[in-house]
Amino acid sequence: MAKGHITQKILLEALKNDKGENIPQRTFSCKIRRNALKLAEFQSICKILGYSISIEPVKRA
Repeated sequence: MAKGHITQKILLEALKNDKGENIPQRTFSCKIRRNALKLAEFQSICKILGYSISIEPVKRA
């Protein structure tokens, strides 16, 4: 959020408009602090912020 210059309030409004998810700001703050976001929530946030997620195999030495 810091790199995208977006506040939690704006992000939560975008989540509500995009997915219909209504997450209270206090709950969202706690989830971020505890690293407790669900994968679907994280994917939605990345989409809103303009990021993609990729999973690649680890290269072993």
